[in-house]
Amino acid sequence: MQTEKSKLQKEVSKSNDAQAIIESPLFKDSIKKLKELYTDSLFKTGVNEEKTREKLWLAYQVVGKVEQHFIELVETGKLASKQLEDFRKSEQQQKF
Repeated sequence: MQTEKSKLQKEVSKSNDAQAIIESPLFKDSIKKLKELYTDSLFKTGVNEEKTREKLWLAYQVVGKVEQHFIELVETGKLASKQLEDFRKSEQQQKF
């Protein structure tokens, strides 16, 4: 039980860190600018630049994956926080 609580506390901590990063103007601006850069570059490629388009598309996808990873960390932390609260309630009920 203590191991589970420790794991949940770590997830909540990571979630808080991820939330701070996601809400950071620097992070938001960086994600936006990278997506714009890759999109603009993609549309400016020539007919014969298939490899370049593939690389730009992959780069755009990676930016989205990074962003999604932080969102998932936040969501996991929310669930972990709920589970910790359930543990606390259970422990309080056992004391009575």
